[in-house]
Amino acid sequence: MLEYKTNPGVSPESIAALRRSVGWGGMEAELGNPALRDYLQIACYDGDELVGFLDVVSNGVTDAYIQDVMVRPDYQGKGIGTELMNRAIQRLKAGHIYMISVIYGEEELRPFYEKFGFYTMLCGQMETRPES
Repeated sequence: MLEYKTNPGVSPESIAALRRSVGWGGMEAELGNPALRDYLQIACYDGDELVGFLDVVSNGVTDAYIQDVMVRPDYQGKGIGTELMNRAIQRLKAGHIYMISVIYGEEELRPFYEKFGFYTMLCGQMETRPES
């Protein structure tokens, strides 16, 4: 049975393993850095296993950035990503956050985010460290 938890204190190792399962770098060093601060985390568990995760960075007033929306590949297509997004958006709206942004790296993800009301804007992004 799937269980969703808000701000559950997920271990860096669990997040890194989930990141790797979706084809991303693990980022263990960054995730374990005590300076890392999250505004909101929502995790989906199947028993003790982390199968979905969403992280939000925000200044708490004007802007929030939904990042790291990920669902383990063998759980994709079951509505977990949609539920993570709905919970995050509901929480951010309840907190009166003025603007919510999301960045996605693949064009085929556009319809997923558009169904929540996101629209495309011009933006820029720069990575300052090589992929680990």
